[in-house]
Amino acid sequence: MKLYLTKHKGGQSRDITSLAVSWTWSGDKASITRQLELEVAFVADSDLPVPEIGDLVTMEDTERLFVGVVLKRSLGSEDHTMSATAFDYGIYLQKNDCTAKFTGATPEEITRSLCAEKGIPVASLPTTGIQLRRKFAGVKINQAVTTVWSLAAEKNGKRYAIRYTPSGLLVKERTVSGESLVLKAAGNLMDATTTEDASNVVNSVAIYDKNGNFLQRLGDTESQGLIGVMEAHITQRDGADAVSEANHQLEDGKQTRTVTANVLGDLSLITGETVVAREARTGLEGIFWIDADVHTWKNNNYYAKLTLNCRNVAATASAGSEIE
Repeated sequence: MKLYLTKHKGGQSRDITSLAVSWTWSGDKASITRQLELEVAFVADSDLPVPEIGDLVTMEDTERLFVGVVLKRSLGSEDHTMSATAFDYGIYLQKNDCTAKFTGATPEEITRSLCAEKGIPVASLPTTGIQLRRKFAGVKINQAVTTVWSLAAEKNGKRYAIRYTPSGLLVKERTVSGESLVLKAAGNLMDATTTEDASNVVNSVAIYDKNGNFLQRLGDTESQGLIGVMEAHITQRDGADAVSEANHQLEDGKQTRTVTANVLGDLSLITGETVVAREARTGLEGIFWIDADVHTWKNNNYYAKLTLNCRNVAATASAGSEIE
């Protein structure tokens, strides 16, 4: 693994791998942006390259894995190392508002339009063909992008992973990969903790018309009998499939079972991908989705901490409003 620092002023690039005491590369399904935090050797009044705000950090293996801009750094008066945090260009989707109206455009068309406005490249997008009528006023671009793919998911039942890559914004369907890495206790799985959580369950959805009149109720009677009724209300919009939306909420609102696993490092273990877990002591068995990942390199060791979910639940948003 190699780390390079490119100065904002002058554009000079230097290999800083040997100066890095440790670094972490991480992502989360709730954020389009991936970040790299590094700790590098620091000696005052020396010619060692020092990360400064606006500099670029690149991480490469057999291919370029990360390119990001340094937006945070810290140094204590007695420290011999400096800490810096770089964010990939997905940060500009989070830090820029958009105001736009789309009277009949697909999620892929809307995404390309919003990214083009800020000069943000797009690596790859699925083709949905779903027509949306949506307006955004003073909405963060990442929230607008997540919203249109959430709306597509409601209509076609698919789940989408959204993340930034060195090639640009990537949206892909969250599906089980035939190349999923197997995590085993006797091999690459160091330890795992399983958590079951029913505190955010939605097991009943009531549908009302735009005048507030009750239309119908859908629910999970087994869940209601176990933990009680936890109900959400939605409004039937013209041209919208409220039943499909209700079923989507019920599916995403089920009791969760998440796993925090510490494993030997592997670059394929990133948010949105799947793994196969086998750990007899805790009953951890089956296919899991990676909801968050933190990769750490330190003392010539490489390991990763993963947040796994037994259900395929993507990040969602509901920014903006529908055009009547």
